[in-house]
Amino acid sequence: MFTELVMNRIRQLLLAIVGVLKRAMCCFSRRRKLSASGECEVLSAVSVDRYPAGRSGGPGRNVPEKDWNSWDDSPRTVEEHIERYRETLAQPPSPTEPPPEVDYFQDMTPQISSQPKVCIATEAEPTDFSRLVAKIDIPVVNELEDWNEGDRSGWDDADETTTKQLIRETRKELRAQRHQNRHQLESSYA
Repeated sequence: MFTELVMNRIRQLLLAIVGVLKRAMCCFSRRRKLSASGECEVLSAVSVDRYPAGRSGGPGRNVPEKDWNSWDDSPRTVEEHIERYRETLAQPPSPTEPPPEVDYFQDMTPQISSQPKVCIATEAEPTDFSRLVAKIDIPVVNELEDWNEGDRSGWDDADETTTKQLIRETRKELRAQRHQNRHQLESSYA
């Protein structure tokens, strides 16, 4: 156990020394050599030359000018065609009309139409009709009359004796049915 502890300490010490050496070697190997011209040049400005020196067709070149007396504006040489094409590409596109939007709910709008008025008039009615005048054409009948059924009141007063007799009779009938069912079951088992 003691030997294992000592071995672990020695191993940790060796790994620490190797790690330090490795880092030292990495620091020396990462240095880069500068370019042969010296320092790097910093980009300070960007310019765009519309007519580069190698191409023809722009101002300041040895290109024959068009005749002032000619009204023809069409390009004559290939370079003029190319230049005209580049000019059309450089122009912003003209805005096109957006397609009309489709109304999906057009079929769902209700069709509102006034209802036809039907007027039924008889010749017997006067022509000077006023809607504020009340007419009573309905015969008045007293349909709700007093309900007299004689000396009977709402509920029948039943005797206690009659109710007891009815209960006894129903019990007797139930006993007779049970007795009959038992005899039928016994005869079916036998």
